[in-house]
Amino acid sequence: MKENLDQYKDAYEDSFPYYWDETVLLDAYARKLVETLKDRRNLRALSLGIGRQIVSRTLFDNISLREYHVVEGSPEIIADYLAKASPPAFVQVHEAYFEDIEFDQPFDVIEMGFVLEHVDDPGLVLRRFRGMIADDGVLFVAVPNARSLHRLLGHAAGLMPDIYSLSDSDRALGHKRYFDSDSIADLVEASGYRVEARHGLMLKPFTTGQIQSLGLGRTLDEALIEVGFGLPDITNGILLVARPG
Repeated sequence: MKENLDQYKDAYEDSFPYYWDETVLLDAYARKLVETLKDRRNLRALSLGIGRQIVSRTLFDNISLREYHVVEGSPEIIADYLAKASPPAFVQVHEAYFEDIEFDQPFDVIEMGFVLEHVDDPGLVLRRFRGMIADDGVLFVAVPNARSLHRLLGHAAGLMPDIYSLSDSDRALGHKRYFDSDSIADLVEASGYRVEARHGLMLKPFTTGQIQSLGLGRTLDEALIEVGFGLPDITNGILLVARPG
């Protein structure tokens, strides 16, 4: 029986405890997508999931797209997106599960930003979409990092017995697992891709509450993003850029 994905829609509201984390992570992720794709033209792109719309807006504004497809399994999230985002005419939203959707033409870009921690079988999803990417296409995969600095410190301090364990907030977001930098790279390569680059997404040295209590605002956010790009083993998120193997 398929999971009801509407149950997770409240986790994308600004009242969610880790809304700030998600915002900074997605900002960093979207910047690397643009950096990688900025010189390519007339792209046919696919996103798995609508999420917070940060990625789609950044792509619309900065990348040359001829088609942009989004697969989303929550009808409520789709309805909210179409009502609020007013997407361009070249955008097509498909209500479907990642495990079921089929396309008859390959994509130049497939992005799976913070998707594989949610699905029952991440290897299955990677393998399915390996058959839907062009020979010169690029895959972006981003996931939360079990070995983020703040989790390592919490573990060393005795506050977190297992850095791979899921919190209540993880479950509210629909998370089913944690990866680390090596385990996600191994899975992507075992699924038929060649990892070209590995980037860190947002250095998070302490808990969300501790960071926000500093009151440094966007200045600190920018520093956490910029420093994090070069530290993928200990950042809050991990981004892999891969090609068909």
